[in-house]
Amino acid sequence: MKYLVRSATCLFVVIAISACSAPSIDEQPAQEFAVEGLHSVSATGFEKAYVLPGANLADYRAVVFEPFRSAEADVTGTTVTGTNRRDWQMTPARQVKLSQAWGNATGHAFRDYPREETREQGLRVEAELTRISPGRSSNTSALTVGSASSANREVVNVSVEFRLFDEASGQLLAVVRDRQAIGALQWTRAAGVDMANLLNSWAALLHTRISGH
Repeated sequence: MKYLVRSATCLFVVIAISACSAPSIDEQPAQEFAVEGLHSVSATGFEKAYVLPGANLADYRAVVFEPFRSAEADVTGTTVTGTNRRDWQMTPARQVKLSQAWGNATGHAFRDYPREETREQGLRVEAELTRISPGRSSNTSALTVGSASSANREVVNVSVEFRLFDEASGQLLAVVRDRQAIGALQWTRAAGVDMANLLNSWAALLHTRISGH
């Protein structure tokens, strides 16, 4: 069973969508996160979202981002014209580029948050690239906003998971998962235009969900 949360302050700020439209939240904890007490939420803008009832992320005055993790990503074997096997390996250099790109994205999106707060006062965000898999060839209307090419091309699906914790207690407050498509050749560059735009869009959406504006 699901119920709608209707509140002037959008009680679950992390998953409130634009204009405080009411998200639909399961009454019972999701089986995967039963121990943590997280409930599944729909209509969030993300593919999947789970939140702890009563979590008010807008109360946090500082957000601490852990380094972007990608070493354990499941990269499905992919054959794309103009690429080679190494292009699809999660090399240390690729990991560094992704981490730097995420750092730039969050630094820009959360520039209105203080940067020198103690960790104990903050909300901690962990981000991990979980999977890279082949996608269907498509035109840019089905790709990430700001895609580098306007022609039909091969794409890959990029899957990511964000976990939000109360830094002082270590309590898990929310888990967000999403999957978006980018140009395959952009992925092989690790920090290509499409990938940078995708990280920027995720960081901006997280800011909206956390801050409430």
